[in-house]
Amino acid sequence: MSSYERPDYWTIKAKKEGYPARSVFKLEEIVHKFGLLKKGSSPRILDVGAAPGSWSLWLLRNLAGRGSLLAVDLQDLAPELAARGLANNFTFFKGDILDPETRAAIAKRGPFDLVVSDAAPSTTGNRLVDQARSEELVEAVFSLALEVFAPGGSLVMKIFQGGDEKRLITQLKGHFETARGFKPEACRAESFETYLIALGFKGDFQNAAKSDQ
Repeated sequence: MSSYERPDYWTIKAKKEGYPARSVFKLEEIVHKFGLLKKGSSPRILDVGAAPGSWSLWLLRNLAGRGSLLAVDLQDLAPELAARGLANNFTFFKGDILDPETRAAIAKRGPFDLVVSDAAPSTTGNRLVDQARSEELVEAVFSLALEVFAPGGSLVMKIFQGGDEKRLITQLKGHFETARGFKPEACRAESFETYLIALGFKGDFQNAAKSDQ
């Protein structure tokens, strides 16, 4: 049994707290470290690549009925989150963010104060291929975010480490006050995933994408 198959501290903790996956604690650490949810605020949040739904479930619990959350994925959400689908502040779209109709539907729900993405491509076992696919996915999420952000918004995206993070961080700094990489404690030691964090979106959400072309 590989280390990915063995339940670790974070896997057991997630199960006890009712989350579909251990990845929830990566988001929790990021949100707390970078102050992404202000006490008493009512943000609009977009969760890209949400399935099975741990990040969305954590966000809903912490929003406590305030603000709104839109989750998007090609896959269905886990039953424990799908049951929350009737909540007034939660919407789930099943679709591809590269599809123009899906992007238009997302934009209608904006502008968003926070965009988060734990999305990862299907892996092949070839690290170079997997890294390239991860970068493509990050760029797609970034492109979408530029179309739907509210001024001052924040962005969180997972990426497989492979040497292109510096280029992406530089690109993010063109649109945000600050941008950096960050690897949460809950990431497995052998994992080559990390996160790109960008704070303080500087643009007009309707025109940002055009300015990046």
